[in-house]
Amino acid sequence: MFVGYNLYYSYMDKPTKWLNKVAKQHNEWINIVKGFGEYQYSEDIVQEMYLTIYKYADESKIIKNNIVSRGYIFFTLRSIYFQYYNKKGMINKVYLDDYNINPPDQTNMEEQEAFHKLCTKIDNYINDWHWYEKKLFEIYRDTDLSIRKIANKTNISWVSIFNTLKNSKTEIRKKFNEDYEDLKNEDYDRI
Repeated sequence: MFVGYNLYYSYMDKPTKWLNKVAKQHNEWINIVKGFGEYQYSEDIVQEMYLTIYKYADESKIIKNNIVSRGYIFFTLRSIYFQYYNKKGMINKVYLDDYNINPPDQTNMEEQEAFHKLCTKIDNYINDWHWYEKKLFEIYRDTDLSIRKIANKTNISWVSIFNTLKNSKTEIRKKFNEDYEDLKNEDYDRI
């Protein structure tokens, strides 16, 4: 869209000097639209008027004796305003201010901090494991590889991997069961 007096676009084929002449009275065109009763979108309607006269009108219809025809611009603005007004009536608007909608608080910082603290504890505990158990558990946890795919890639028996992971998970459950229960019961300060 055109903005203020800067009405030149490189893709335009028609000369636009006459359009710049029309744009010099930009504030007057806005006041005409406000006179129709439209304050919020008056600038948009004027911009639409620039596009419309550029596309459909000739310079000879708008500028006569080097003076912009206010009547032609007035009727163009009125026509665009009525088009907008008719379309506006078809749109069903719902104002949220009319309803008492309070979305639930989605950011529970205490819960997130407690969860992060629990994850850090588990990671620190895993770091003390034997390298084999640690590596297998991290591969299983941090990738989307299944036990069988890990077995295929590492040439380790899937039964061995299964048992190692099962023992690792059991160890984590025993060690951090109380902290996990505190997290579920929202006793974040106990973690």
